[in-house]
Amino acid sequence: MKIFIFFYTILYCFIFIPLAFIASIWSKKIRCGLQGRFRQIKKIRAFAKEKTPAPLFLFHSSSVGEWEQSIPIIQELKKQSPDIQIVATFFSPSGMKHGKKELVDASFYLPFDIYWVALRFFKILQPTAWVISKYDVWPMFVFAAHSLKIPVILSSAELAEDSTRHKSIFATINTLFYRYLSVVFVVSHEYKERFLNIFPYPDRIIVSGDARYDHIISNAQKNELKQPIELFANPLSLTFIAGSIWPNDEKHLLPAILSIYNTFANVQFILVPHELAEDHIESIEHFFYESSIATERYTKFLTNQKSHCRIVIVDTIGMLAKLYQTTDIAYIGGAFSSGVHNVAEPAIFGNAVLFGPKHLNSHEAVQLKKIEAAFQLTNEQECISILTNLITNKELRITAGTKGKDFIYANKGATKIISHYLKQHI
Repeated sequence: MKIFIFFYTILYCFIFIPLAFIASIWSKKIRCGLQGRFRQIKKIRAFAKEKTPAPLFLFHSSSVGEWEQSIPIIQELKKQSPDIQIVATFFSPSGMKHGKKELVDASFYLPFDIYWVALRFFKILQPTAWVISKYDVWPMFVFAAHSLKIPVILSSAELAEDSTRHKSIFATINTLFYRYLSVVFVVSHEYKERFLNIFPYPDRIIVSGDARYDHIISNAQKNELKQPIELFANPLSLTFIAGSIWPNDEKHLLPAILSIYNTFANVQFILVPHELAEDHIESIEHFFYESSIATERYTKFLTNQKSHCRIVIVDTIGMLAKLYQTTDIAYIGGAFSSGVHNVAEPAIFGNAVLFGPKHLNSHEAVQLKKIEAAFQLTNEQECISILTNLITNKELRITAGTKGKDFIYANKGATKIISHYLKQHI
């Protein structure tokens, strides 16, 4: 362990951190994350002085999506033991910005992954247990927690088939620190088999399912009791939504939407970019403008008015999950770059789901495709073909949506399994 810590620290301090500082010159997100980590030590100490003697659980999430897996677990713990304290940590600025702060007593960036920094962090907060959501396991923090006898729990864990974490030299490296995890809660038996490559302790791997399903179901039930968000002044028979889309998605998606727009007058479109940079939104507007098609931004609507266009661009954060309640077919972005985003949110509302080729990062995407509740496309023509089939074949569309919704409901319950384990430490 000492040899690994030594070489990892050398690489981290003299290669990774300098490269991060160089990248921060061009990346606002990286710059924000670095600045946040340097500025927060006083905040951490101030919180530690004010915290109560009650048990403190530390929940770590890489970003917003992973945080959603922790929310129902925290809510369940708080319901059973209202006095416990919760501290949330994040890797990304988006997690820090959009995490539900009302659920926690404090939230911080997880500090740099340096052994002595991790030791200091844990000694200041003195957590009862450290819960990591999905995959973001930091080696030096695991070693530090182990040395201080702090249980480390990996919850709603996934290990995709194409992930390098359980293959070749990476599997060997990961085994060195994964062995110090107390327990791993995985989303399926398939993932349990993969985790055995880097965590060869079957008695410490529990198939719990994904706690995010519980959160998505809860949110959907709440949204169904509210007035749906209506964007269009003249609602048509079908609504297609493209959520969390990136430029790599748009290369294939926008030409397909243009074709569908001109072919089917009964379809309206909602586009929700993942990044709301002005130049990104303008590029989408320009694409349709060149074909003499009007679009309208959500923030440009006058108070209490709706769009008279058939294409609306949602240029604000926090609406996507609610919009799925009003749509019929959903394309989910990310699968033409690093990996598909959240496909469970549209599925719970009975949307037929589409995504690109890089979807193995998502257990639910793989499963929805397997049961024909979701459809994979690799180019513009496939997108046009799939959309045409779903638009013209109502039975196919409804059946796909029903299968997806049933799948999400059938896989609820992870929250109770994970929270029951954590309660043993209170």
